[in-house]
Amino acid sequence: MTTITAEQALKSKQNFSEFLENNTPVQVTSTIADYQAKSGKVVVTLTDLTQNFDTFVDVVNDPTVLELPQKPYFAWIVTTPKERIMNVLRTINDGSTGDLGIFVFKAFLNGDKMDFECLLKPELKEKQKREKTITKTGGIQYDYWKVYSEVCDEMGEGDYQIKPASQHYQNIPIGLKGAYIKQTMSVKDNYIASELFIGDNKQLFADLKEHEKEIEKELGAMTWDCKDSNKSCFIRRTIFVDFTNPDRYAEFAKQQIELAIKVRETFFKYI
Repeated sequence: MTTITAEQALKSKQNFSEFLENNTPVQVTSTIADYQAKSGKVVVTLTDLTQNFDTFVDVVNDPTVLELPQKPYFAWIVTTPKERIMNVLRTINDGSTGDLGIFVFKAFLNGDKMDFECLLKPELKEKQKREKTITKTGGIQYDYWKVYSEVCDEMGEGDYQIKPASQHYQNIPIGLKGAYIKQTMSVKDNYIASELFIGDNKQLFADLKEHEKEIEKELGAMTWDCKDSNKSCFIRRTIFVDFTNPDRYAEFAKQQIELAIKVRETFFKYI
């Protein structure tokens, strides 16, 4: 197979297309990266030496493009853009609510290499975030995790630190692929818990289950949950508390942090 040089790529549309297939332009991918990160859209690439609107029409009407779950981004790479067509594309981008986006890149020789300049891109529109209403339960959750964070600082246990949030759990990485400690709380049922959460590794759960007696001798009675219908499993130690008494949140947090430390130390003996 003959390698097409940058200079040869500009001699025919076929050469140009083949060259770009084998030499993905970094300028193109880096320009579109932020857009893709926010939307998850696929990118459909078009190539033309001299910009031809029929190329765009044909690609848009391609069945594989029409069947995509969401409208893609179009990256049109040309050597000679046409102002009339560029004006149409600007109008499409300006009128889009973020569902459609068209990029145009101009390819040109830079010595013996091909370089690219972005001539057109859609506006990167941020989705308006709806203001989150914090419920009474959410308020208690946030207050507890705030106290937990402060107690964690006082104890000097940075490995178990969390960011306060209105949610019933916090994940603590432990340096084990696919597994972590989950700190949970329940305002409704008045408990705190530390669990080893295992994602999609039932063999690890089975290996630990063989040491159930030794583990429970150190940690107390545990809930061992590994359902056939779920990929994930967990092993949880629960402590009942009273969330109606905020003055005791620091006491509960200290218990939970100490429990998480012990859970980690105990399980690592058998992993």
